[in-house]
Amino acid sequence: MSESSKRMMLFRPLSVSLTLLLLVSCVGPNIQDWPDSIPQTQVFSEIYSADATNQDRQSEAEYLQWVLSFYQGNLAYQSGWQDIAGYVFDAPSPELAGQLRDQLSELGVAIGSEWAKHNDVRQIDTRMLSLWGSTIQLAPDFETQKQTVEVIAQDVALLLDGGLAKEEILDERYAAILGFDLFDDF
Repeated sequence: MSESSKRMMLFRPLSVSLTLLLLVSCVGPNIQDWPDSIPQTQVFSEIYSADATNQDRQSEAEYLQWVLSFYQGNLAYQSGWQDIAGYVFDAPSPELAGQLRDQLSELGVAIGSEWAKHNDVRQIDTRMLSLWGSTIQLAPDFETQKQTVEVIAQDVALLLDGGLAKEEILDERYAAILGFDLFDDF
C-alpha cells in the first residue's frame, strides 16, 4: 500500500468525525441568540460558576448550549421545557394559571441547570426529563397538573440534596403518589 493511500485511510475517519462535529454544532442551539422567553444567561452562569467540579469537565459555553437544548429541544428530543411549560390546562382563574406557569418556570431552572451539566457530574439525566415531562403533560386536569408540578419540584429538591436516589425516580412512583396511570401498561 502506498504512503498516500495510508494517509488517506487515516484521514478519512478524521474527516468524517470533523464533519459530523461541525454538523452537530450547526444543528445545536446558538447561545448568541438567547431567547427572551427563558431565564437569562446570568441565572445559569451563576449556577455554572458555583460548581467547580462541573467547570473541570465542561466549558461555560457548552453548559449554556445544553441549557438551551433543555428549553428548546434538540435533534434527538424535539420538545423542550418551553413546550412542556406551555401545556397548562384551563385553570379556574388567570391568577391560578399564572401561578402554575411561575412554578413551571422555577422548576425548569432547577431541572435544566442540573441536567445541562456534564454527564459525570449531573444528578438529573434525560430519562428523568422524559418521565417528568410526560407526567406533567399526562395529568388529566388542572388540579392534578398543579399537584404533579409540586411533587416533581419536591423530588428535584430531594434528589439534589441527596434525600432521593436517581433509581427511585420511576413512573410507578408518580402513579402511586398522583393516583393516575401514566402509561396504561404501555
